[in-house]
Amino acid sequence: MAEASVDPSMTGDPGIGSRAVDIFQKLVSASRSPDRTMARLSQWMIDNQTRAASLSISSVASASQVSETTVFRFCKLLGLTGYRDLRNALAEGRGLALGAQLVHPRLQQGACDEHPLAAVMRRVIEVNSEALLKTMSLVALPALQEAVDALLVADHIHLVGFGSSAPVAFDAYQRLLYLGFTASVHSDPHVLAAVTANARPSNLFLGISCSGRTRDLVETLQAAGARGAKRLAITSDRNSPVATTTDIMLISAVRRSPIAHETIGTRTSQLAIIEMICVALALQHPDREQLDRSIAVHDREIAKKRLPDMPKRARPQRLV
Repeated sequence: MAEASVDPSMTGDPGIGSRAVDIFQKLVSASRSPDRTMARLSQWMIDNQTRAASLSISSVASASQVSETTVFRFCKLLGLTGYRDLRNALAEGRGLALGAQLVHPRLQQGACDEHPLAAVMRRVIEVNSEALLKTMSLVALPALQEAVDALLVADHIHLVGFGSSAPVAFDAYQRLLYLGFTASVHSDPHVLAAVTANARPSNLFLGISCSGRTRDLVETLQAAGARGAKRLAITSDRNSPVATTTDIMLISAVRRSPIAHETIGTRTSQLAIIEMICVALALQHPDREQLDRSIAVHDREIAKKRLPDMPKRARPQRLV
């Protein structure tokens, strides 16, 4: 399985940004761990990144209510050499504000004077911009190329998404149709049971899940794999069940907000990956004439669905 790990030589940015993004992704993954102690410690790190970067290991253990040994094991879980390495990674990410909330929690209490709408608008744009920059650091070129190659040879592409990932899957479906690919989109597990039962090795299943823990998606990918179909997944957690049941994995950025239940910026990241794939498919399409015909037919048919321009209103004549 091609894993979309952070590779500075591939992203072209070996600096601080890539490492900070990577440590944040690892913290998010650890916060979903079945080990409650590790999950609690990880969540504390996410909520207190700036503070943790300046604390000793004993202070962190005391503040998060775990033992120093647990903190050390936690560092190893993240793939770090020790607590000093974790502190350095957190300090590097401080300027990027990777663990900051979308806006201060007091906004929910109606402190409108302190948080004007213009500030909210600016912060939302910043969060989505950060998500795009993180995505560029997280998506590995070999995995992206492998995904494009697999899509080019598939005779039918099945897009799968549930919950907030369903609209992203539908957007990918529309883009693939525009490029002339045979595709379908699914968000009903009962329909998917029939679809996977009839899957062929020439099919490709593209699953989208931020958490990577959606049971229906995991079962869909497992069933498709049992039939020999190729599997591609877009998820924010490289250690999730979805990641372990796919052939090709692309990592999306993740950011949480106390105001919205879903992840802020995650959809932006997922759509950016879909855009990367579709642009690459267009550029690497083996039959350019066929691609141009597909796009022309699509544009012509869509034009029929649009209303004509409204006639301009005649200006009233002035009385002289």
